[in-house]
Amino acid sequence: MHFRLFISVFFLFRFTAQAQTPFTAAWDFEGNTNGSVNSPNVSVSSVGLSGSVNQAGFPAGASGTSISIRLWTTGGLNTNKYVEFSITPQNYRCAITSVSFACNRSPQGPTQVALRSSQDGFSGNLGSGSVGENFGTQNYSVSFSGLENTVTFRIYAYSAMDDLGTLRIDNLRINGTVMVIPLPVELTYFRGQAVDRQVELSWETAWEKNAAHFDVQRSRELKEFITFQSLAAAGDVSDERTHYTAMDASPVPGVMYYRLRQVDRDGQFMYSKIIAVYYNSEEPQLWVFGNPASRHGIQVRLRHIAPSEVRLFSFSGQSLPLQWQPSGTDDYIFQTIAPAGWYWLVGEHQGKRVSQKMWLTD
Repeated sequence: MHFRLFISVFFLFRFTAQAQTPFTAAWDFEGNTNGSVNSPNVSVSSVGLSGSVNQAGFPAGASGTSISIRLWTTGGLNTNKYVEFSITPQNYRCAITSVSFACNRSPQGPTQVALRSSQDGFSGNLGSGSVGENFGTQNYSVSFSGLENTVTFRIYAYSAMDDLGTLRIDNLRINGTVMVIPLPVELTYFRGQAVDRQVELSWETAWEKNAAHFDVQRSRELKEFITFQSLAAAGDVSDERTHYTAMDASPVPGVMYYRLRQVDRDGQFMYSKIIAVYYNSEEPQLWVFGNPASRHGIQVRLRHIAPSEVRLFSFSGQSLPLQWQPSGTDDYIFQTIAPAGWYWLVGEHQGKRVSQKMWLTD
């Protein structure tokens, strides 16, 4: 009896240990800002700089070369001046346990650094520290778990003697674990295609056991996936194939990305592969990204409508002024002096009209 109990506990521990796989994301700044990661279940961005600071080359670092950055504030922390980098879980959930980097400064460079993340909208420090003229390591413990989407970090530097003083960063690291726990669902295919003014998604399972439901998710730029439909799973099917279909009734013009979140009855889940579907209707299309939206920056994608053909109306029918500027292919930023409230954004081209109800904030 005691021997059997020991064997059960041993195998339970073994399964749990194997389910958590450690990973390290690294940015070494050897002449570039690219990152790398030692896990296929995590992807990383390159390191980017806000428009308020700029790169001053790749001088000698703690090891090899580092990245040198200037135009930091001479006063307190400025939220418009930062270094930014991200990780994205692929197919599984992950946890982040620490962020570290080596840094030093020129004699006139910033004397303080702070680390923040997108988990709280970059509103609070995960940690902060002093910077000297010799390389030292900033090491911050982080307790982020159950992560499904991209997490972005920002390093802020401040209290510089002169804005031409530089901060040098090297050996940037993010450490964490990936929860590799597959679900008892065998997916044979996942496909998508544009049909009329919708996107049809279909998939098939070869067998299912203890399956609860499928969350159908979409993303515009692979940064964040949003669930727009959930379908109940067959549950327990071992001797036949099961087909599923879901419709995206409001696809965004251009390329959209889709994936399935397969959830079992115990709450465990796993993601399918990501598929891309190109939607190109000949009908006029207008899509607002972010609702509510700031009246100072309404992000809009247009297809078969010129920005000059877009107008803003109050619910009483009053036309309000709009200004716009391009922000990419088919993408525009609109601005208005209209006060906060509900409005209709209306586009009309060759007698065909499309509209989007939206709430504007200050």
